[in-house]
Amino acid sequence: MGSDPPKRYAAFISYSHSAEGAFAPALQEGLQRLAKPWRRQRALEVFRDQTGLAVSAGLWPSICAALDGSSWLVLLASPQAAQSAWVGKEIERWIATKGSQTILPVVTDGTWVWDERAGDFDREASTAVHPALHGVFAAEPRHLDMTWAKQETHLTLRNPRFRDAVAELAAPMHGLTKDELEGDDVRQQRRTIRLARGTVAGLAVLTLAASSAAVVAVNTAEQAGVQRRRAEAQKNLALSRQLVAQSEQLWSADPLTARRLALTAYRLAPTDDARYSMLAAMTLSGRAVLNGHTDYVLAVAFSPDGRTLATGGNDKTIRLWEVATRRPIGEPLIGHTAEVNVVAFSPDGRTLATGSRDRTVRLWDVATQRPIGDAFTSSADEVNAVAFSPDGHTLATSGGDNMIRLWDVASRRPIGKPLTGHTAEVNAVVFSPDGRTLATGGDDNMIRLWDAASRRPIGKPLTGHTKKVTSVAFSPDGRTLATSGGDNMIRLWDAASRRPIGKLLTGHTAGVLSVAFSADGRTLASGSLDRSIRLWDVATRSSIGEPLVGHTDAVYAVAFSADNRTVASAGSDTSVRLWDASAHRPAGEPLTGHTDAVYAVAFSPDGRTLATGGGDKTVRLWDGATRRPIGKPLTGHTDAVESVAFSPDGRTLASGGDDHTVRLWEVATRRPIGEPMNGPLALSVDFSPDGRTLASGGGDHTVRLWEVATRRPIGEPLIGHTAEVNAVAFSPDGRILATSGADYTVRLWDVATRRPIGEPLTGHTETVWSVAFSPDGHIVASAAGDNTVRLWDVTTRRPIGNPMSVFSVWVGSVAFSPDGRMLASASSTDAVQLWDVATRRPIGEVLNGPADVVGSVAFSPDGRMLASANWDNTARIWDLTAFSNPFKTLCDAGGSLPSAEWNRYLPGEPYQQLCPGVS
Repeated sequence: MGSDPPKRYAAFISYSHSAEGAFAPALQEGLQRLAKPWRRQRALEVFRDQTGLAVSAGLWPSICAALDGSSWLVLLASPQAAQSAWVGKEIERWIATKGSQTILPVVTDGTWVWDERAGDFDREASTAVHPALHGVFAAEPRHLDMTWAKQETHLTLRNPRFRDAVAELAAPMHGLTKDELEGDDVRQQRRTIRLARGTVAGLAVLTLAASSAAVVAVNTAEQAGVQRRRAEAQKNLALSRQLVAQSEQLWSADPLTARRLALTAYRLAPTDDARYSMLAAMTLSGRAVLNGHTDYVLAVAFSPDGRTLATGGNDKTIRLWEVATRRPIGEPLIGHTAEVNVVAFSPDGRTLATGSRDRTVRLWDVATQRPIGDAFTSSADEVNAVAFSPDGHTLATSGGDNMIRLWDVASRRPIGKPLTGHTAEVNAVVFSPDGRTLATGGDDNMIRLWDAASRRPIGKPLTGHTKKVTSVAFSPDGRTLATSGGDNMIRLWDAASRRPIGKLLTGHTAGVLSVAFSADGRTLASGSLDRSIRLWDVATRSSIGEPLVGHTDAVYAVAFSADNRTVASAGSDTSVRLWDASAHRPAGEPLTGHTDAVYAVAFSPDGRTLATGGGDKTVRLWDGATRRPIGKPLTGHTDAVESVAFSPDGRTLASGGDDHTVRLWEVATRRPIGEPMNGPLALSVDFSPDGRTLASGGGDHTVRLWEVATRRPIGEPLIGHTAEVNAVAFSPDGRILATSGADYTVRLWDVATRRPIGEPLTGHTETVWSVAFSPDGHIVASAAGDNTVRLWDVTTRRPIGNPMSVFSVWVGSVAFSPDGRMLASASSTDAVQLWDVATRRPIGEVLNGPADVVGSVAFSPDGRMLASANWDNTARIWDLTAFSNPFKTLCDAGGSLPSAEWNRYLPGEPYQQLCPGVS
């Protein structure tokens, strides 16, 4: 066995630039100078990323090269370093490739506490310990306490205490004891003095060499240019890291600035962390926070064109906002003498109606922001609701006197007598889209429908809410009515039959104060006293994603923009918030047709066709563009279809089932190719990259290879797993096959020899359900019943970093995006999670779809779509187009930092407009 190659560096210093920007260079200098032989420039070569790193497009590969070329890792531990993702990556890389025995911790600030009982660091008491160090050491590691150094002004080897600490740290690097090293240092100094005395006589000779100075000057100038470029790159790297951290701190409080900081960080230095910051910022539900009201904000409404937002509140004012810039338009509209409870735009967007506790309704010219005529008294008590008819000619109002009134907008005079029937305060009023029906809701727990022309009630009241009805809204097609109440519930009603539709929408933990439909009618938004906003899929009546959280008190009103993309909310915390409603929801309706759970999904190589297989024993093909079924289901299996896979040319589809068969289908004709290939339960199938071989994993603990042309087995089954094999996957070059099973392992096989490559990959503690290769073949991902996704280095067969944990009972599927940068996982908690492969961090919240298990996921070949197979008998397609160019997406979503913000976060740096054409 050959010896290890020589290391370029004795040590690599891992540190937080913000915390140890002065200490780290001093320590590096001390290590390099202590016991330096007179003939050598340094005693040790020590890497520190502001001195050892050349300007490079691939920053992390350069760091990895330095780590791999170092013998020791000097970890400067501090609270800032403990929170640094960059330091964490360096630690994880070191442990994965070298273990923990060659880590030399130096505590510069904070606390470093070992818990003997737990056999690990005390997670609460240790502020200087990076999370990547937990669970790494079998016993307490020796560390050097240099917290005293932050009080020192001169950290050089002339400082006895600093010199002593450097000697203790350097001794193992020299392979000496500390005493031996200090003795060696004294000897080297004496020898240097003797040599220095002898050099005086030779100075005359050196004078003759002065003529070469010009050549040296040229070289020095070139080196200076390199140093300047290196310094600029290191400065940008430090600024990028700073902005990434600041962006993450603002995710909830100021999502717009968070997006802009992430974008700027990536432009300064396109690191993995900066790219992740962009991806995470893209998925933030919050778009912006609009501040201006000085008391509760009670009302919010978008103009019909979506360009303007109107808000009203307890401060007696109405404010108009430009949605694109999130800036106020002019001064507040003043006129009401009490809180403004409601605002509503006319259908043409030219007029704004407002209602107040001062018992009046006012109309405003939106263009001039001036009142139209005098206010008119609508109620003997406060005005709770106003609504324009679809033609804009009529205004309906309701209030505390239990009545509804209709008004002629042009004359501002009442039309007929008030509508009576409610026995308590009327909180909500809305016209149907065709203008024929008026719906109202009140404190009497009732919803009433009225004929707008005759002003008479339609049938009996709609009952079901057990507390007051707070809001009513018609769907855009007028077929559905949504209502909310103080009973925490949302109900959907068939407007024609006046009967409830399906189950209640539950999830809010306090009274629901407002509901609003999206313009396409697919989504319902709700706001509640529980401080949250929820989005609901109207078709399935299930919640979409996690609640939108940011308000610190009750949410009084919600409204959708005309393009369906933005929800506005008004809260008693005096803020108005804008939320991204397009995130976390599928593109289009679910693919329906299966009559049982859908277990498998796959895109064809050209992305035009989607295949699904399910518990109804069928395989179905779908048009990727229209999402409509292609022909009739493919039948032949006599039990559930567990897996589907397209051949590389897209002409053949393979399916594996619980009926112990693997079947091949001609995609063009949708007909079976020959007889089934019989064997054990076929839980997974995959084609080799050349399309000649098919692998299947089954219930008899084996893996089988089949010749596609003849449909015959190739050699004997691959034996090694000790339980059923759930997944098979070929590497992109076809040389390796990865498999996983109920024996908790992942195995790699040499396809040519059909022999295992090394030992099984162990670490999962439950059944491993899925495996996938990265597009470059360097990484294998695995998903298991232990709620984790793991990444493995194919060459070393070692885990890459810590497992990625999922809040679920089990994770059933993983898939890499075509560019290898993202990973998707599917879990038993009706969710799909996206991950950033480089940082191994989740990208945003989960993509919630069905109220059931997600069994499988697959990326489209262009990476713009993600398909999921769901146990609610559907498949869903998610639009990931925005992720293809995160920089452009963020530019479109909010643009660059304005100059004032730039100067705040990057003082002294020349301003850059990073998104031309976007303010």
